[in-house]
Amino acid sequence: MKNITVLFGNYGSGKTELSLNLALKLAKQYSNVSLIDLDIVNPYFRSSEHTAMLKEKGIRVIAPVYANTTVDLPSLPPDIYAAFQGGHAVLDCGGDPVGAAALGSLKAQFDAKRDQTEVLFVVNTNRPFQGDAHQLADSLNRIQQSARLSADGLVLNTNLGSGTTGHELEEGLSIVQELSDLTGIPIKYISGTKQAIENFDTLHKGFPAERIELNIFTRPEWL
Repeated sequence: MKNITVLFGNYGSGKTELSLNLALKLAKQYSNVSLIDLDIVNPYFRSSEHTAMLKEKGIRVIAPVYANTTVDLPSLPPDIYAAFQGGHAVLDCGGDPVGAAALGSLKAQFDAKRDQTEVLFVVNTNRPFQGDAHQLADSLNRIQQSARLSADGLVLNTNLGSGTTGHELEEGLSIVQELSDLTGIPIKYISGTKQAIENFDTLHKGFPAERIELNIFTRPEWL
């Protein structure tokens, strides 16, 4: 992984879960790790809600400052610029073009560190508006324009939340492969629970993408 990892995707794609797991993985290898929560769209699965657990692992959590609950765009804290000055950072970004706009305000910083940055589009084909490759390509294009960043890779993260059986990655592969063919963006990562990864590998053991095994942290009380 590069020094800066940016995750964006549609609502329900699982980028917050992925962000938490990547930050925890990095913290096992490096001492200076930050998780930057720029997801202003989803009120239920915010990575910054896990601040205590992350801090125990030595991870610095940086989140926007909100004037009130109806604010359209956050006020970016000064600490966010530290992510571009060394160490490793994972950015959990908005699930639609409005949410991704916070990234666009950091264009100068990303331009200066682009070779050290990996931008990933996370896909869960079992969520609304993610079951069709052409719809996904349109969403990706709009998010990229708003974020002023282009994706370097796709993440196949198909699941059914608490109802996941482990076969969902196989079911989502054809759609994400079609998205890759449409956009020219490679599938770089396959992410899921241990069971999901094992089931995927029984059919696609040699598939050329890195596996990311996920522990589940973001189950809200109402699930």
